[in-house]
Amino acid sequence: MGNVILAVSMIYLSCHHLHRQIYHTADYSLDITGPLMVITQRVTSLAYTLQDSLAVKEIGSNGVTETARDPELAKIEKIPSPLEYFAFTLAFQTLMCGPVVFYSDYIQFIEGARVDACEKGPSVAKEEPSPRNAVIFKVAGSVAAAVLYLSLAKKYPMTALEELTDPASEVSRTWSALYLLWYAYLATLVVRCKYYHAWLLSEAICNNCGMGFNGYNNDGTAKWDKLSNIDIFGFEFAQNFRTAISSWNKNTNAWLRHVAYQRGGAAWRTARVYALSAVWHGFYPGYYMTFFAGGIFTVAARKIRFLARPVFLDSAPKKLFYDSLSFITTRVAMTYTTVPFVLLHLTPSLAFYGKFYYSLHFIALGAMLLPEKSKQPTENYQQSSKETTETSNGKLKIT
Repeated sequence: MGNVILAVSMIYLSCHHLHRQIYHTADYSLDITGPLMVITQRVTSLAYTLQDSLAVKEIGSNGVTETARDPELAKIEKIPSPLEYFAFTLAFQTLMCGPVVFYSDYIQFIEGARVDACEKGPSVAKEEPSPRNAVIFKVAGSVAAAVLYLSLAKKYPMTALEELTDPASEVSRTWSALYLLWYAYLATLVVRCKYYHAWLLSEAICNNCGMGFNGYNNDGTAKWDKLSNIDIFGFEFAQNFRTAISSWNKNTNAWLRHVAYQRGGAAWRTARVYALSAVWHGFYPGYYMTFFAGGIFTVAARKIRFLARPVFLDSAPKKLFYDSLSFITTRVAMTYTTVPFVLLHLTPSLAFYGKFYYSLHFIALGAMLLPEKSKQPTENYQQSSKETTETSNGKLKIT
């Protein structure tokens, strides 16, 4: 069921992406593809969660235990009614720019189940949690990101990098590779401010209507981070590629993990994630160049970290050197990777990579040949998986 829904949804979304790319020649136009991308995430995540829940129930009825793919998402106790389904898929709070809301979180918000469950716990305030402080903080962050973007967008425009296609331009003739990389970092940082503004504002809207409550801290204050889609400091100061990726568009990462990474064999799961992410975004060549580079950099960074990190852990100065070098390397790799995503088109993206002679691509491909840590499941993991499944069996009620 999940594969069919994913295929139909992606085909329909792809038709709109192609229509926009063919008939709207401007790099950006406001149309329905953005909301359709969010709806695609919603319907496909719901389909796979229902599929997993049905499978867990059927296996449990036969007396056999099976590990649920994602226990956090496989919590649908009954098939949604038509009203619940369309209310979920068309929920307005995050329809324009995300983040994706999973059905289990949405229905708990509608029914107030998350608040009720947390208020039954010990050592917490019994009054209804207020999102006021969280909303103020996120709106302030959103406004700050918007101000930064409006202040710096004209100073560091991405259009300057398009001049690399003209050998006679000042950018091609006078900019060194080092300065080009520095400019690209600042320009992409400015572009990211648009996403910070949109996601923080969207999260504030969700919190203000009561969505996104995630329990209480140890001091009794309410947490409103269930729908957090971006960890700005985690991304901007990440010391490795994996941390940077996991800090960006976090709910989409959860969706990709749920519908692609956990499906099929383990050998190609990273490739599946990046391929699906590229098609989901559209068909501009820059997307595919970014996700191809991101895929090989992810694998290469994991192998290099496995081999190099233990060498620097025996003293504090060596650890500091390793952390500093990792931070700089991650910033360079992330900038190098994401420029085509913003440029969109093939020719300027190739010109940008050509300025560096595709050096990072070759380094990453070489690092992929390094040996990788063997993965052996531990007894504790197997026991935890068994307990997770046994507590999930028989929860789906068909009405």
